[in-house]
Amino acid sequence: MATEAAPSTDPIAELQSRLKDLELSKAHNDASAILRKERADTLISLRNIMEAMKSESGGGGASSKEVEKLKEENKALKKINAKQQYRIEHLVHNLRESMDGPGGNQ
Repeated sequence: MATEAAPSTDPIAELQSRLKDLELSKAHNDASAILRKERADTLISLRNIMEAMKSESGGGGASSKEVEKLKEENKALKKINAKQQYRIEHLVHNLRESMDGPGGNQ
């Protein structure tokens, strides 16, 4: 019968243990709810990004205008490059002639 006396103090410890468990459970549920909301927000953001990428690569008006602009710029830069290459060749040719000329071979 001595074992029955011990359970009379155990209910308080058991209630305290249950209270701690419930508090932990509530904290866990709150954290889970926050995580679920954060995941949902992240998914929405990722879907928006994916839609934006699809609209850009899908031949949208803005991207084709950008491509045309870049092609025009590339064409102009190629023209400038060709002119500069011609000038360099001309200068190198004249420099060689002046070095090989009458006073160039010393």
